[in-house]
Parts: sequence; C-alpha cells; structure tokens
Amino acid sequence: MRKYILAALLAAGSMTAGEAMATQVNITATNPVIDLTISDTVEAKPDIAAFTTGVQTLAPTASEAVRQNNVQMASVVARLKKLGIADKDIQTTQISLNQQFDYRDGQQVFKGYQASNMVNAKLRDLKKLGAFLDALAVDGATNFNGPTFGIDDDSKYREMARDKVWATAMARAKSMAQKAGYTNVRVLRVEETEGQGGGYQPMPMMARAMDASEKSTPIAPGELSVGATVSFTFEMVK
Repeated sequence: MRKYILAALLAAGSMTAGEAMATQVNITATNPVIDLTISDTVEAKPDIAAFTTGVQTLAPTASEAVRQNNVQMASVVARLKKLGIADKDIQTTQISLNQQFDYRDGQQVFKGYQASNMVNAKLRDLKKLGAFLDALAVDGATNFNGPTFGIDDDSKYREMARDKVWATAMARAKSMAQKAGYTNVRVLRVEETEGQGGGYQPMPMMARAMDASEKSTPIAPGELSVGATVSFTFEMVK
C-alpha cells in the first residue's frame, strides 16, 4: 500500500520539501470532513503474453525418462529462442521425476518413471502468438498453460486511471459540501491502494501434433482493465 500525504496543503508555506518529508503533520480540521474511496479503470490493449510450456516423458527407467526429457526440452527451449524470446524471458519453474502406476484388478502395477520440465516464457510480439504455440507443439512440447495477457509497462494507464479517480472525488466532495452549505473543499489526506487492475486468466491447452495444412491457433487478446483505487479525506470550507 502506497500513501501520499499532501504536506504542502497542511504545513506552512515556508517549509521545504525535505522538512515536509521529515516532519510528522497532525491534521486538525475545524469543519466537517468527507471521507471517500474512489475506484476507476481505463481499458488498454495488452502487449505481452505469458505462458507455461514444457515436456513430460515416460520411460521404464529414471535415467531414460530424464534423458528423453532433456532432449525434448532442449528442442523446446531452442524453439522459444528462435522465435524471438530472450533468455531473460524464459524461466524454469518445475523439474520433477516420479514413479507412475496403473491399477489392474485392484493391484498397483508399476508403469514407469515420468520426468517433467516446465518453463515460464514471455512473448512480446502478440502477432506471433498463434504460430508460436503451433511451432512449440511440433517441436516436442507436451503441455501449454496460458496465455495470460498483460501490459509490460502500465504506468501511463495507471496515471490515466488516477486522473479519473481524482476528478470524480473532487466533483463528489464539492457536491456534498455544497449540499451541506459549504462552498468548497480542501484535501487533507490522499491514500492509494496498489495492485488494482485486471487481466485474463490462462486457459490450459494440451499440445498436439500439427499438420502443415492447419491454420495457426486463433488468439484473441482483447483488452485489459488497468485501475486505481484512492481514499481521500476532504475538509468542507466556506
């Protein structure tokens, strides 16, 4: 949670910025106050897509399961890089090796060893996303989970949302003050709650072999809501 205190409105005009930061300002309102919490959003097109992909292999022995997995995963990571994903945007999230069993006639039957290697990847060119997922399937990926769309730098949109919140808060506070017989308001406190925003949840997809004649996977990024929530305290003034 980030807090913004408008010290300039509360302290003497001669106080410097450094003094304002170091000084505890106690607010004493002589008139009634109005407390408001306002939320608002702006819509923006996503410019990145994050997803999880990887390989699961099953073999009679642990060493063979790991060996097969390493070969297939190396191919998948090579494809990620070939399609333009930077090293910094590829992160291993899970490596596992487990025994697998079937149940026949109520008896546990050893099936083999399953090795798994999963990575998170971030694609910054959404135009390539459909063809990108198809290419991964061809190169040996057995699991997809995603995409989750996002905005790489949403600071501009958050500022736009704050502007909408501020305008709404001022208008509402002034209206309430006038109804109470006052002419205006002054800001005593501003407190922003971080982490407001929106996005799409990932949808799991299982990889499958792709025929060369098939069209690429259809992808609809849509729009995301980027928001701001701010709490205010206003003093009503004549």
